[in-house]
Order: sequence, then C-alpha cells, then structure tokens
Amino acid sequence: MRKVANILLLILIFLVFNSLAFAIDDIVDKDNLHNLIEGVTSSRAGTDRIGTIYDFSPLMEKNTPFKLGFTLLDLSHIVDNKTVIGDQRIFAFLPKGFIGLSYGIFGIGYQFSLYNDLSSNKSPIAHSHSLALGIAMEKYRFNLPISVSIADKNYYGGRLSISTTPKFSFMFRGGLMNEFSISLHYGIQLSSITNEISKTSIAPMVIGFSLFGDIMLTRFDNYPVQISLPVKLAFYYGIESRWATIDAGYAEDSLTNYLYDDNGGRSSSSIRIYALLPAKFEAKLGAIYVYAMPRLMFECDIYKVDRLYNLHYGMEGELRITPVENMTFGLTAYGEGKSIMKKNAEFEIKNGFGAGLDVWGIWRYFLCKGNY
Repeated sequence: MRKVANILLLILIFLVFNSLAFAIDDIVDKDNLHNLIEGVTSSRAGTDRIGTIYDFSPLMEKNTPFKLGFTLLDLSHIVDNKTVIGDQRIFAFLPKGFIGLSYGIFGIGYQFSLYNDLSSNKSPIAHSHSLALGIAMEKYRFNLPISVSIADKNYYGGRLSISTTPKFSFMFRGGLMNEFSISLHYGIQLSSITNEISKTSIAPMVIGFSLFGDIMLTRFDNYPVQISLPVKLAFYYGIESRWATIDAGYAEDSLTNYLYDDNGGRSSSSIRIYALLPAKFEAKLGAIYVYAMPRLMFECDIYKVDRLYNLHYGMEGELRITPVENMTFGLTAYGEGKSIMKKNAEFEIKNGFGAGLDVWGIWRYFLCKGNY
C-alpha cells in the first residue's frame, strides 16, 4: 500500500508541477485583450485564472462600452521546476497578470510575468512586461503586442529579450471557414555578457509566422453536433540562435542564453516548424454544453548537425452548465503525451504524459441605466 501511495503522490506532483500538461495549450492563442473588448460585465474564478470585467457605460449613461478588466493568469502552473541552471533545478514562483481598458472596438492592455527563485533571496530574478493595442470588429481583429523581458544582471548576466507578434484575423462566422488568422513574429536577445572566445557582438534573433484556420464541418444551425478543425501551422527561423523560440512575453525567456552554449561556443542558426491538428466536437442540450477536442501536433526542430522530430498527442474537454442566465459553471480537463521522438535517423520512444484540470465559474451581473 505504501508503494502504491508513493506512486500516486509522484503522479500528483508530476501533474501539478510539470508544464508538459499545458504545452500544446500554450501554442493555442489566448487573447486576453479581445476577450475584454467583446466581453460583458462579469467575474470569473477558477483553478487556472481569476478575473473580472466591468463595463462603466451604464453608470455614465453612455451607449459605447467602456470596460476595465483584470485577470490573474496561468494559476495552474504558477509554481515551476523545469528550468535547470548549472546542473541545479530551480524551484520557482511565476505570477502572471493582465489589466486592460477598452472603449468601443478599441482596447489597450498590459501583461506582466515574474520569475522568482524560491531558493534565492533575489526575487524577482527575471521579469517580463507586455503592452498590447487591439481592435475587435464584427469581421476583423487586430492585435499588436510588444514585450520586453530581462534577468537580474548579477544573477543571470542581464539578458534582455524584446519581441512582438502582430496578429490579424478575419472573422467569417459563416460558411466553411469560421476564422482565419495570420501572425508575424520577431524576437531578439541582448546580453551584458562578453564572450571570451569569439568576442562577437551578434545578437540572436528569431523571425517567423503562423497561420490559423477554424474550418467548420457542421454547425448548430443544421446539426445537433458542431464539428470544427481549428488547425494551426507555424514556421520560425532562428538567426544565430540556439533555438528558434525567443519570446519576451515570458519572464523565463531571459534565463536562456540563445547565443552561446555552456562552453562558450557560439550557436548556429535553427529552424522550428510545427503543425497543430485538432478536431473539436461540440454539443448542447438546454443549459448544458460540452465539447471534446482530440489533437495531434507534429514538431520539427532543425539545428546545424541535429534534427529532432516529435509527435505530441492530447485531449481537451469541457462541460458547462448554465442553471440561470447570469451564472455558468464549468469543468475543463487537459491531457497530453509525447511518445515518439526521432533524432536524425534514430527513433527513440518517449513515454511522457501530463494532465490538468480547471474548475471554474462565471457570474455575469447586468447594469441598466437608472438601475444601479
């Protein structure tokens, strides 16, 4: 019994602290700014996020929505242990939050991310700040974020990352295509460290793009089950970068040295390609709504001498119950595995699995002019 209990405890620790459980979900866009612009006055509380949106226009007796929103994000992995520096695994605390203001179809938002080493007195040792401008209309959306992340100079060399990922979306809301989006990405990392071997001042950079399409096979208008294919393709090219993943929207990004390896050797260029292939099945009956979304993701990383091919598989599902008009309760479950890995010409089986659960509720409170 003790052995079984220890195994269950290890599984629980793995599910809580391993970021693999949400790796695929991180690649799916989470657009906090557009959620604010299109949202209603409401509060949400759950195990993954806590937030509120408040529309001041009824109090001001105006017809144009004027909203303020605040959210604490990614609570499910606010504690992290995946970063290894100097053969030492870092146990970290990563608070992340968003605050935004919208007027009509326009919005502006600020997001922060902190990386605190719980084993050190230096906190935060890295931090990220993002500012985004957005527009959300019935047929079009545009989002322009600019992110900066920096690490403590005395602790990690003061690496500074800057990135931007402008995104433009077409909202068809009818026919075969429900939505089509294109995103561009640029990221660069600067450092205060002088390399003693090459004496170069080259800054690693990443450029790339992604395409997202929500293809509708059936709709609730004509069928009891709605089926869609929200597919995403992405390509990133790292110029003198060890990995083509520079993204200053995450504080931990500044802890990674993209230019030099541990021996001081300069890196070569890299390429990252992935294809996310989900199938979403939705159904609703009265106050109950459910969906299930199995998904595959093929990932290819190309370096100077190595090529890595990974196949991820996952499942996401959700149950929503709306007992009254202004209140919804939900249960969202995630699961992901990475079982096949090919390095150059050799196959290696990787049996990794992670899962997560988000229990949440939304309360919508409606304000009317003259009744507040």
